[in-house]
Amino acid sequence: MSTAPPTAQTPNTTSRWLFGPAPDLVLGCGLGYMGVFALVMAFGPLTLEWLPMGVLALTLLFTSIPHYGATLKRVYDDRESRRRYALFSIWISGAMLLAFAVACHWYDLGSWFVTVYFNWSPWHYAGQNYGIALMFLHRRGVSVAPQAKKWLYASFFLAFLLSFIRINGAEHDTGYAFQSAQSTAAMAEPVYQLMRLGIPGGLQYGLMITVLVAYLTATAGAFRLLLRSGSARNLVPTACLVASQSLWFVVPTMFRTWNVLGESIPFSPMHHQYAFLLIATGHSVQYLWVTAYYAKREPNFSTTPRYFAQCVLVGCVIWYLPSVVFAPSTLGSVSFNDGLMLLVAAVVNIHHFILDGAVWKLRDSRVGGILLRNDTGTELPRSDVPRTPWIRIAVLATGVVCFAIAFTGNWEREAGLRRAAVAGDLERMRDAVARLTLIGQNEAANHRILGLAAVRHDEFDLALDELHKSIELMPHPKAWFEIGHIHASREQWKETVHAYESAYAIDSYPRKLIGRLAWALMKTNEPTRARKVLREGLALHPDASGLKQQLENVERRLREMRERAANRGGPVQPRTTRVVASPVR
Repeated sequence: MSTAPPTAQTPNTTSRWLFGPAPDLVLGCGLGYMGVFALVMAFGPLTLEWLPMGVLALTLLFTSIPHYGATLKRVYDDRESRRRYALFSIWISGAMLLAFAVACHWYDLGSWFVTVYFNWSPWHYAGQNYGIALMFLHRRGVSVAPQAKKWLYASFFLAFLLSFIRINGAEHDTGYAFQSAQSTAAMAEPVYQLMRLGIPGGLQYGLMITVLVAYLTATAGAFRLLLRSGSARNLVPTACLVASQSLWFVVPTMFRTWNVLGESIPFSPMHHQYAFLLIATGHSVQYLWVTAYYAKREPNFSTTPRYFAQCVLVGCVIWYLPSVVFAPSTLGSVSFNDGLMLLVAAVVNIHHFILDGAVWKLRDSRVGGILLRNDTGTELPRSDVPRTPWIRIAVLATGVVCFAIAFTGNWEREAGLRRAAVAGDLERMRDAVARLTLIGQNEAANHRILGLAAVRHDEFDLALDELHKSIELMPHPKAWFEIGHIHASREQWKETVHAYESAYAIDSYPRKLIGRLAWALMKTNEPTRARKVLREGLALHPDASGLKQQLENVERRLREMRERAANRGGPVQPRTTRVVASPVR
């Protein structure tokens, strides 16, 4: 909706809103998101208790998922639409499906999809806000001069540009999946990587300050010019959209850069994924608001609940059918939470961005006739091409299955894993893992979470079984670390060293792992190897007093061994009676 409309004409006052002042301002102009933002700021960490990540994921099932379905219905709902947008609906869509299948095995291609998605996404959001802002100005008869339109466009573009610069810094404190910033091995990183431009810190900060000043200038300039041709009252929806855009990108980006309110969820690097999902929810609600208004003019529109239900089911098909078809047990190689979900999100969103740019052009007579002009009797022309109800029935039936998979997956992760882990209900967790496996989401993370919970409740046999299952699916340093701890509690030193060595081979950065590996090596009489590990660890953690103490003990042990060997005139033999104190767990 970023294409500029024709010059505004004085509208009928009854068409100033789509659904009315309250729904338009709350759903379409961002007041609803501003309210949620204020609540999150007010309640702080308590937000994660009444709206944890798992519940937020279920919320997305009824907001974000249907907003993709709305675009698909707009393009594929009848033959005339498919023919009108054939380049996008058939050829580009087919090419992306093929590329997705390849990316399930060629991870570099998948990383390119992820990179394009995360860099394009802010502009997609900004472009939608810009288009809706123009729509409201036009419906209010505000004459938007070319210069004012350029300033307004610059305001939304510069807000996006701030986010783009932040994402592409050489040093970053946020990610999008499990990733240790100090990891020394590729296996500790996600399968699909976000490839950043690597803008140096000093240059990045200078660019962000420059863009921020330009953003403030452009925003002020746009409203100064708009006020010349329209009253302040007529600019309220546009002002709300600009404010919402600022809360999506400008304020969080700069607050994170300046470390302002760093403990607050919207600005905390620790909760960046949570904040991203909140913004995605606001964007999706806005999208459904405007598409529902448009869909009401379609000749085959029945009721809003039925339309919304169809959007949910169609959206579930494009989101969850690929995750079933390309699961590791079928045509893929990466499990759902270990990379497949991220790849699906990237490809689905890029496909959505392309279709959205094609079908929501305000200069299009069909779109403009509904969203811009005050002709309340405008309806979309009926197609004379026969419809194919059996295809629609098949898609919706598939959507029901995919919705069940989506709901079950989100619910079992929240209630069956996270909440059951807090309650210590291992049996409920085992049921959750079994159900997730049944719907094709047999993932390393599920078994690892269950294994770690079993460790906390001293169910070590169950823990070993689940942790080994997780490693079979995808090796993870934390799983190996806990296996090592279990073997150490049983004084199975060779197994302990093997587990800690396996974790160390994946990620040699964690200080606790370094200390425990060195301690276990001393238990198996390998002080030379222990010294090497401790020296490598101190190179990473030069101020670690515990590692320094361990190294002194190891050096003392080696000196004693050399002295005994010199006195005996033979080779150095490890002494088995000396015990080096275990590091604190």
